[in-house]
Amino acid sequence: MTSSGADGASVNTRPALREGLRRVVVDERDGPLPAMLVALTVLAGVVDAASILRLGGVFVATVTGNIVFVGLGIAGAREFAIGTCLLAIGGFVLGALVGAAVIRRRPEHRGRVMRDVLHVKLALAAITTGIAIAAGDNPDAPLRNAMVVLLAMSMGDQLAAIRYLKVPDLVTVVLTLTITGVLADRRRLGWSHPAMLRRFTAVIAFAVGAIGGGLLVLYVSLGAALALGLAIIVGVTISTHLVASSTSDWTAPR
Repeated sequence: MTSSGADGASVNTRPALREGLRRVVVDERDGPLPAMLVALTVLAGVVDAASILRLGGVFVATVTGNIVFVGLGIAGAREFAIGTCLLAIGGFVLGALVGAAVIRRRPEHRGRVMRDVLHVKLALAAITTGIAIAAGDNPDAPLRNAMVVLLAMSMGDQLAAIRYLKVPDLVTVVLTLTITGVLADRRRLGWSHPAMLRRFTAVIAFAVGAIGGGLLVLYVSLGAALALGLAIIVGVTISTHLVASSTSDWTAPR
């Protein structure tokens, strides 16, 4: 005998909600890639918090915001360092070019592409974290600029992979369309639909990363925040090695 009324509806929606939550991180189309991209979304929040608070007030993840800062600087606003913003944009472009070159080496397997891209990110993050720990909380301008370029390169490399992977609703950085999708599709899909749950997860993951990174920068150190980012990259890199030999359907390019 099944439940009826409001309680019955609640009971009946629970399996659908559990299945939707499972598909947020693992599904038939993309395998374990969504879980990895959720982790990299947290990373994006961490590094943007670090760069805004300690590296000259620039974005290294949501890097297009720097274009606005450059425009304001050209208009005469003195609060924005045009040079630092241009370094972030240039680093991002260079990282995206490197990521595209990495992807072209073995484009037939999405798991291996993710692994190779993460190797580049791991190297960049390790160097940046080492600089931050050695320099302390008040690095001089050349070290700050070097960290900005390295972090922006890492995120450009990541976004090149995101474009190749084509995992729906997990772009890790640019969340404007994700939030718009939540608002536009709330009636058509319903709140428990996997796509809606994944969009919620992406926004929350970025916010968690920004809060965690901000707390570490403000109350511990810049090095601690970047070490958290490095730990996330290490974890995702290990995961990519575990799936690089998979022959499942999700590994095929989209």
